Parts: sequence; structure tokens; C-alpha cells
Amino acid sequence: MSDSLPLITLVKAKEVDDRPDLSEKHLGLEQTLSMLCSFLSLDDFLQFLQSTPFVEFSRTPEPWIQFELGLYKNHTKTLQLIPEQRHLTLVDEGMTGALENGIWVGEPDEAMETVLDRWIQRVASEPQ
Repeated sequence: MSDSLPLITLVKAKEVDDRPDLSEKHLGLEQTLSMLCSFLSLDDFLQFLQSTPFVEFSRTPEPWIQFELGLYKNHTKTLQLIPEQRHLTLVDEGMTGALENGIWVGEPDEAMETVLDRWIQRVASEPQ
């Protein structure tokens, strides 16, 4: 068992549109995501975003759910994550400068990992 602290957290922030009909399996995932979930690495997090259960649950034609992505060591440092059918959107409401114009759009891949790593480095060095 590792003594490492998680790097980032994810939690359901709000519903931004009518919720789709959810299967029992997806209702269970929603319940889990309504509690603070943590990830030890960006790789773990990106794998979760690519997972079939998360994609089936969240990647709908019209965005309906918004998540808050946070720095584990300082939960006041957050990004908004909005899943859409064709991409994911990150919104930096704190305007830290880590995301150009405070918004990033793409897929959970190396580009997203680079953006999240830059954001983590920036906000982790800020005073709490």
C-alpha cells in the first residue's frame, strides 16, 4: 500500500441542463461522483475520463453535468470540467493563467495532461 497523497480530486458540482435517463449503473456512478473522488496521478485521472462507464454517463449530445476538479492539498484551487459528446471543456474561473483565456477544450490525452500539469504547478505554488 502506498503512502502517497492523492494529487487531484473530482466531484459533481451541478447539473447544467436536463439530466438524461440514467441506468442503475450510471446512477451508482453519479452517487459516487457526488462524493469527493481522488486520484493519485494525472494518468489515473485521464484513464478514468476515458473509461467506458464515465463516457457513457457523461458524454451526451448536450452537456448536462459539471464537475469540479481540485488540487488535493488545497481544495480552494479548482477547475470546472464540463463533459460534452465531442470533447471535454476545462474552465479556470480563478483565471490563474494556466489555461489560455481561462478555457481549454479537448480530449483526455497528452495535451490535457500537459494543461493540467501546468495548472497544478501554478496553483500549488500559490499561497493557501
